Amino acid sequence: MKFGEKPRPVWCPSSVLNSKFNRLNSRLNKLMILDHVWTQLVGNKGKFWVLHAVQRDTIYVKVRVAVAKNELIARREQLIKELNKHFETPWIKRIEIY
Repeated sequence: MKFGEKPRPVWCPSSVLNSKFNRLNSRLNKLMILDHVWTQLVGNKGKFWVLHAVQRDTIYVKVRVAVAKNELIARREQLIKELNKHFETPWIKRIEIY
């Protein structure tokens, strides 16, 4: 700060909450909730089912063992329902396995 210059405010007005950063904040919150719920639902199968990426309405899961892949295919619809329960609007529509 230069001499005679007005100091920057420490507090931000409430209008900042409605700015474009609020969308980023809500996306990060969704991802944090998804990560937590995924670990709770999967339990000890988390060793074999690794949540790798999320793109729009699709979750990408990396499966390490073929038997675990078959079980994930069987439980796919149930997992989608359980995951969407924790969000205001359901946004997960598919689970892709690779």
